[in-house]
Amino acid sequence: MRAMRMVEVTTFRKQSPLELCLEIWLEWQRRSDNGLGWRGRSTMLSGDGSLDSEQVYDGMDNDAAQAVEAMINSLPRHLDWAIRKRCGITMVWRFPTMPFADVLGEAEIELEKKLKNNIATRSFFL
Repeated sequence: MRAMRMVEVTTFRKQSPLELCLEIWLEWQRRSDNGLGWRGRSTMLSGDGSLDSEQVYDGMDNDAAQAVEAMINSLPRHLDWAIRKRCGITMVWRFPTMPFADVLGEAEIELEKKLKNNIATRSFFL
């Protein structure tokens, strides 16, 4: 006799534009810095004339991640810290007099305003 196998049903939850921007930023934060530069490569291969689609999209993700980094750095320190804690970049909440949940809500609102106005990230919010 065979046992019936239960298949778990998962529902798809659409990411918000802010979550998508933060995900791209997190991938950029966690990238390996070992392959940067041109050591061991020919300068003849450094042109932009023959980029494939993956390189184009990687470049767009890089631009978006750098924009997110700049917008996070432009936030007041406690809001910056809340976003970094939310994303797991830092683990300690350094502001004991401020409730993390309240500051995080304010930080997300302020960051979203800035990302909507940035040329590299505004297309996520359309």
